Amino acid sequence: MKNFNITKKYFKEIYAFFWCEICQEILSVSIDRNTIEEKLDTGLYMHSYYHTNPLYDSEDPEDHSNNPHTSLIYIDNNHEVRGVRSFFGTEMSSDEMKKGSRIPIVIKEISMMVLQLGMVSQEEFNILKLCDGNNSIENVAEIEKIKQTEIEKIILKLRKKRLINIITRA
Repeated sequence: MKNFNITKKYFKEIYAFFWCEICQEILSVSIDRNTIEEKLDTGLYMHSYYHTNPLYDSEDPEDHSNNPHTSLIYIDNNHEVRGVRSFFGTEMSSDEMKKGSRIPIVIKEISMMVLQLGMVSQEEFNILKLCDGNNSIENVAEIEKIKQTEIEKIILKLRKKRLINIITRA
């Protein structure tokens, strides 16, 4: 069920259906199409959906899905859900990343002009958008739907351009 992510597209809004790892449910959220269009100049639109699970099992002491949590929904320029990350609270904690995870972080912000001038490709630009400290290299590969070895090559190229750095979670 982890890969269940689809969208239904209407004139003014997009309905994103996605799998929340915490709720263990398929959820849907309505997103204004104009909002997505305004933010897509960075390659991906990231929608933050703060919620609780109204269907949680109160009898199960292991079910914490009634606690407020956030799902980050990544939407591409075709208005398709590329990936979802879920975590408790409003911001991802360092506990969300496994020990030894390699986390790419943008160290030099770039504008859309860099893409337009051909200094980075659209693929590289999309990857830079995901290097926000919340995604490991594995997460970036999953969201971009590219093999991890290819992502690592692109990240190495971006490191050589001094646009990102990699930190390893201790």
